[in-house]
Amino acid sequence: MVWIKRLSLLVAGLLAVVAILLAYVMLFVNPNDFKDELKSVALEKANVNLRLDGDISWSFFPWLGLGLEDIGVSIGSDPEILQFDRAEFGLAILPLFEQKIQVNKVNLVNLKASLNKNAQGQGNWQLDLPDNSPAASSSASTNTASNNSSDNTVEKIKFPDIQLDELRIENAQVQYRDEQTKRLINATLNVQLNDVQWDKAWPMVMNIAVTQSDLQGKSPIKAKATLNANLAVFPERESLSLDSLVLSGEVESDLLPTSPISAKLSATNVDLDLPQENVLVEGLALSVLGVNVDAKIQAYQVLSEPQFSAVLTVGEFNPRYLMTRLNLPLPEMSDDKALTKARANITLEGNLDSITAQPISIAMDDTNIEANAVVDLSPLRWDVSVAGKNLDLDRYLPTPIEKGKDGKVEAITNVDIAAKAESGDLIPIDLIRSLNGHVGVVFENITVKKLKIDKIELDSTQLHGLVKVSPLRASLYKGSVSSKASLDVRGITPVFNISPTIDGVQIQPLLVDFMDMNKIAGATYLNGELSAKGNSLDTLMASLQGDLLIDIKNGALVGTNLTKTVCEGIAAIRKDKINDQQFGQDTPFETMRFPAHIINGRVSTPGLKISSAGIQVTGDGVVSLPNSSLDYQANVGIAGSELDKACHVNEKVTKLAFPIVCKGQFSDDPAGLCRPDIKGFGKLFADLAEDELKLKVDAEKARLKVKAEAEKARLKAELEEKRKAEEERLKDKLKDKLKSLF
Repeated sequence: MVWIKRLSLLVAGLLAVVAILLAYVMLFVNPNDFKDELKSVALEKANVNLRLDGDISWSFFPWLGLGLEDIGVSIGSDPEILQFDRAEFGLAILPLFEQKIQVNKVNLVNLKASLNKNAQGQGNWQLDLPDNSPAASSSASTNTASNNSSDNTVEKIKFPDIQLDELRIENAQVQYRDEQTKRLINATLNVQLNDVQWDKAWPMVMNIAVTQSDLQGKSPIKAKATLNANLAVFPERESLSLDSLVLSGEVESDLLPTSPISAKLSATNVDLDLPQENVLVEGLALSVLGVNVDAKIQAYQVLSEPQFSAVLTVGEFNPRYLMTRLNLPLPEMSDDKALTKARANITLEGNLDSITAQPISIAMDDTNIEANAVVDLSPLRWDVSVAGKNLDLDRYLPTPIEKGKDGKVEAITNVDIAAKAESGDLIPIDLIRSLNGHVGVVFENITVKKLKIDKIELDSTQLHGLVKVSPLRASLYKGSVSSKASLDVRGITPVFNISPTIDGVQIQPLLVDFMDMNKIAGATYLNGELSAKGNSLDTLMASLQGDLLIDIKNGALVGTNLTKTVCEGIAAIRKDKINDQQFGQDTPFETMRFPAHIINGRVSTPGLKISSAGIQVTGDGVVSLPNSSLDYQANVGIAGSELDKACHVNEKVTKLAFPIVCKGQFSDDPAGLCRPDIKGFGKLFADLAEDELKLKVDAEKARLKVKAEAEKARLKAELEEKRKAEEERLKDKLKDKLKSLF
């Protein structure tokens, strides 16, 4: 046991010597005497200039403490990049023997940093070390070791225990000037950490104010934020966790649509696992400008091949209020309650190559939309499927434009808006040229321009300015519409092509809703080809080309009674009047069939035929879509019984085809749109009178001819009878003479 006693005495002696040395250093050695030597070593070994204007204080037991005041640091001949009024820390000695680091405080007060990057990307904080300097050698050795370690398993580092009672950074001011990006950033930072230990959560408080501008300080963007959280670091697992995170901030700038903008971000838990490269964020909530977003985010392999999944919920908010807060102009809408409720739920997953959103659920006012989307990022391409119901687009469109008595457009809104709507492009060409993808849509219960669509289905592809829709199907007004369509903006002028098919659509309610035009009724059937080009509604209507074959069954000419119009023409010729009570308002028919030939928006319909039990109509004329007008003539033939009863005419008149002229604007009253062609009626009756006179003359001629033939025959018979009588007389006389001879 003697060696143990001797060893104890040796250790005690060494501790006594150390204690005496520490006492001597603390009593008789002034650390400020080493300032010049410290400056010289820093300049020689690292090309760093130290300014040590304040006092240096230290302590050795039981805390290894160091205090510095009024310090400045610069690289080479550059201005100082780092300054602080006071820096101090205290490290417990005895826990070091147990591989524990216990720090009572680390304080940095009034830290100032000036970081500059020149136009070549060189920062003033980057050391320019000689190749043979220890620091350079150390750096080279580190790089070599790093490269070598890529082929070998890195030995796991044993982290010493650490306990930090308090870390405080007070009034740290950092200026970053970047000549490459022409940016200037000024930040003021305060940080406080308490009771820092591995594998345990410690409270963290940070507030920061940042101003970003150009190099002259113009167009500044100011932001300030406060962060509160509990931070836990797990060295053995190489992971960290934040819980109860609350980040409140405010951004202010003249460049923003509104200023300031305040926001609050919170999270129940944020976990970061470095070896697995995983990040998990739970209970994430963002609140800004009346919009609340909740989310859960998971990210994997974030440092190598990032992948993520997220679930986002946007709580109900008022888009009108949001746009007002952002000072964004509200579009003119006919319904002041439109765009007042919205919410959304989105599930996302993806990586650097593609993003999948499935499902997407959106509610806007009374409209519900469910969608799925896959977006490829390189090159950009999408595949989107949308299903929705209950969409009234008229609520979101401007109040319809009314037409005055003269047929000219009179906007009930202000003139500037109307002029802008007329001059603006209908088709965003640049946007459509950038499209590349596929979209499928199924929507139920849609209203647009008062047109009610029960269901619409379309499948569309978009590629570099060519948009194809095939098929397009819609159920509306007790019938259906199907077509193939395309929009081509690869050239200077947009070009439309469409091949429509209509099957049994009730035309009257459709025209009333869509064009406020109540002129015709019936189940409509249509086939054809149409094309148009232009970038406004007017130019499209004026360039419309194509051919259609139209068949309307069991319908009526609404507001126009052709029988009445014929009788009005007859009465005008007779200088008479008719009884309006004898006529209905419409002209019913069994079929109306006609081809439509369209050139530059002008529709001609040669070969029009309308058939029914009491009426036969043929016609031809032009309907001008650009001018919303028609110039048409119909030839009406009506069965004798009805016309005879209404107009009191003979059977010959009922067999005529009477000319009716329909001329005017779409907006005109249907009752006055069609009227008899009086001149045509006069010619018709004149021709009829001429025909009757000719018939009478021919009959008289025939009668006189017959009479002459009869008289001729009578005279001939009389002459023949006289001749025979004379012959008998002569015979008798001759006989008498002969008798006298004998």
